[in-house]
Amino acid sequence: MVDLEVYSKLTWAKGELQVREIIEGRDEVLKKFSPSFKPSAVADLDESNFRKFLSIKHNKHWTGLGRQPQLYADMNRLRQVLSVLVDESLPISGRIDSAIKAPGMGMAKLSAILLVTYPEKYGVWNGTSEKALRFLGLWPAFKRGTTTGERYVAVNEVLHDLARKLDIDLWTLDALWWGVKDEGTASKTSVEKDGVNDGESKAKALANMKNSILVTTRFANGQLENVTIKRKDLKMSDSELDALLARLLKKQEERCAITGLPFKYRGDKNMLPSADRIDSNGHYEAANLQLVCRFVNFWKQATPDHVFRRLIAVVRESSVS
Repeated sequence: MVDLEVYSKLTWAKGELQVREIIEGRDEVLKKFSPSFKPSAVADLDESNFRKFLSIKHNKHWTGLGRQPQLYADMNRLRQVLSVLVDESLPISGRIDSAIKAPGMGMAKLSAILLVTYPEKYGVWNGTSEKALRFLGLWPAFKRGTTTGERYVAVNEVLHDLARKLDIDLWTLDALWWGVKDEGTASKTSVEKDGVNDGESKAKALANMKNSILVTTRFANGQLENVTIKRKDLKMSDSELDALLARLLKKQEERCAITGLPFKYRGDKNMLPSADRIDSNGHYEAANLQLVCRFVNFWKQATPDHVFRRLIAVVRESSVS
């Protein structure tokens, strides 16, 4: 089962600029490198092409794969190792236990090669995916003495199960880990760290609000198993929702509809705009939506709008007196 919190975190991550770029690069990378690692071709793999695969410039996904040049110092040995690794006639656990013994080889490289070679069968186990799975409470338990290959089998089962329930491919799932960090929100992209302009921050906030609505309506309408939530419908198309959120942001002069506080698109995430249903028992439709600060939406929950506004007024009057 994928619970609402896990689904929300991963869907949130999907809106990250870096994540989107990785997802968009999938077809190009698979077309370029998958044929080279197939059993019929790996015996002829040349060093130049392999080193390109190790570079994020060309794999458009993973950093640090080229840090152990001893891996390709002996290409004949590497070809033999990879020939075993991609041989589907052998158990995957044994292939990994054999290949990982090669100097400079590790699970990050092994699983990236497997994903590119067989994108529908093998996911990636590296430091980024392990950290995210542990944080989300999805990391499998291992018995003492379990081999690396056996552990990968268990991890891969978790990745497959998660990808299936999220209705995404393994490449996309691996991209999402880049957007997940410990507090459960998306991590900053390199652009944001250097100072992103307000226009891009605003666009990102709008995309995240849309994603949140789509997540909520998907769960509420029973499209994911083992979840029972009051039905909430989205009474508009994706494009109409985009237009509505942008229109509300402009109409409200980029301020919270309940408190009047200005939205902030960077820094304090509590001040980000959040789409709120005025009547919490109603659906997601134009007449029933307003934008509020994220903390307001969290506090309000299912409280009737007029009651919550009255309570906010009481707090304000109390603070003045």
